[in-house]
Amino acid sequence: MKFLRRLALALCATLPVSTAANAVEITFYHYQQGNLPTLRAILDDFENANPGIEVRDVFKPSRNITADVQAALAAGRPVDVATVIGKNIIFFLNNTPAVPMNVDGDAAWLDAYLPNFLDLGRVGDKIFAIPHAYGTPMIYINGDIFRAAGLDPKDPPKTWDEVMQTARQIKDRTGKAGVAHLHASMGDYGTMVMVTNAGSTYLTKDGTKAKFDDANGIAVLQMWQDLATSGVMPIANDRQWSTAFQAGQMGMYITSSAALRGFLKASDGKFELAVANYPLWRDQPRRVNNSGGALMLYSPPGERRDAALKLLKHLSRQDVSNRWSRESGYMPVIQDPKADPVMREYIETFPYVRPVIAQMAETVPTATWPAEGTLEAQTTVRAMLDELWAGKRPAAEIVPEAVAKVNAALAPNRGTN
Repeated sequence: MKFLRRLALALCATLPVSTAANAVEITFYHYQQGNLPTLRAILDDFENANPGIEVRDVFKPSRNITADVQAALAAGRPVDVATVIGKNIIFFLNNTPAVPMNVDGDAAWLDAYLPNFLDLGRVGDKIFAIPHAYGTPMIYINGDIFRAAGLDPKDPPKTWDEVMQTARQIKDRTGKAGVAHLHASMGDYGTMVMVTNAGSTYLTKDGTKAKFDDANGIAVLQMWQDLATSGVMPIANDRQWSTAFQAGQMGMYITSSAALRGFLKASDGKFELAVANYPLWRDQPRRVNNSGGALMLYSPPGERRDAALKLLKHLSRQDVSNRWSRESGYMPVIQDPKADPVMREYIETFPYVRPVIAQMAETVPTATWPAEGTLEAQTTVRAMLDELWAGKRPAAEIVPEAVAKVNAALAPNRGTN
């Protein structure tokens, strides 16, 4: 009898909180496979502080999360908080029952975020998305290759003209690839960052029209063509460029800050890794689009929505948000991260994140695509890059043609506005 009683007590102790205490369960969709231990630890801390709430995290690969979240919502499966790729936010606003986060009379917690980081999810006076997994592009440098080419990794290139000059010197003196610039899925993000930083407009705010066929857009894309045709940038994809850089075969690679942890691990014991800010374009101020995803709210009114908002407010706490940034490698998204003593010490002792901190104020929202014609438009951008790198015609001919095709694909969206 005593054995059965002890067994019963042991079984009760192993029951989930929701069974033992009727906790409210909320479902959180994300794509954080590599950072899941950190994310789960943060969610566990939240649960411990809120014993009436359980958070079920649902992992989906980043390439699938848009379709999987949309399918879950359409099927009526629980979705309370969802990670949404930044460029798809307008699509989600137009096609899913997203809930604004600042209409419940308790919106002061949103003031913790940098205003420019909230712009991506701002529609009028409503906030539909908050930053979570934001990256910023920066230059990764192989210090050993720099020195072999007669360069100083402590004096990295600051402008695109200097990047080109440095890349040529690396190629000429070492025979290794000088530089590459990420293009990301369909060439979309890489092109966006280049033309935005050059002072052009990739897409209008509503996402219905491309405008990077102006003088600045054409000039910077001509420079990207020159990198390829001069031989300092091998024509390849992001995975191949990343592999080459990690193998010590490339002097500079310009990609997201989210790659920092992986590059540090790959370079350890192989070569000296250095980092620098994204290059300036001529007389333009630095403007870099964030990469990555934001969080959107979908809970129905009632206990689940109340619990989901508690979770979002927890994630907005300076100590929690900064911990996520430190351990995941994503940008800090809360104002004045150095006001947190732990974060301040981290920045002082880990100089690799200094470009990330510096570029927080220079971050502009990633361009967002509309509901119709996006795949065709992005396919056109990808084909434009292929033709640029082939070098048979100049950017002045290729870019306007591509922009016209993109705008033809997006035309149905303008007709509905």
